[in-house]
Amino acid sequence: MATSLSRLQTGIGNYFRNSAEPAQAAALTLPLLLLYGLGIMLIPSAANGVDFLSAALYHAFYLLPAPGLAYLGFYGILLIGNLALFYYLERANKLNVQYFLPLLLECLFYAALTGSISSWITTDLVHAVRGPAFHLNAATSVRHFGPIEGLIVSAGAGLHEELVFRLVGIGAVARLWLGKEWRKPTLKLLGLIFLSSLLFSLAHYFGEPFRLHTLVYRTVAGVLFGGLFLFRGFAVAAWTHALYDVWVILVIGG
Repeated sequence: MATSLSRLQTGIGNYFRNSAEPAQAAALTLPLLLLYGLGIMLIPSAANGVDFLSAALYHAFYLLPAPGLAYLGFYGILLIGNLALFYYLERANKLNVQYFLPLLLECLFYAALTGSISSWITTDLVHAVRGPAFHLNAATSVRHFGPIEGLIVSAGAGLHEELVFRLVGIGAVARLWLGKEWRKPTLKLLGLIFLSSLLFSLAHYFGEPFRLHTLVYRTVAGVLFGGLFLFRGFAVAAWTHALYDVWVILVIGG
């Protein structure tokens, strides 16, 4: 019994430690990358607004005889490279295919928590401005998507928005600005998280009308995603964002 409990504790510790590492995050986010990258070939309207890579790739291949096949070939190379990375990490005992199930369960929990906390804070703040008659509807600004398009949109949001606003907007900027101890909780880091989250929220208004409650809601959600990125790594932040969008787009919005 003691041995089994010790193994369980070791396994849980390895999962939390290894799943937060950059190389492991690259392997764990592969399904999001493939679903989105190949999905927008079938449904271009599902392309994410901050995805600066896919269009550039396709245009780079445009002069070739078959740009679509070249684009598919690029994703094939990514797949092979990622599988090779996965094999290396497994051999080094740093990653296990069994991590995917606890990762999804963990991220489902965070997604539900993100929605609840964002709703509570937004309702309280907007009530203070507009009065108690305000009622928050999380689906107010959600465009209707079919099931397949909704999954592609969600994967793109989780992957590219976390890449731009968390990995780059927080991780890269904080490393350059704050140095080696960039993860240390300081007012500068908190300010950077808030600024990145505000930009994340504002980026959505290129395709929809401005509303105060959606601005507040998304800013709060961005702060929570930023916290997840800092404490649990890119893969957890990306999957949490994607699963949250699946819930909003396909369940609430649908």
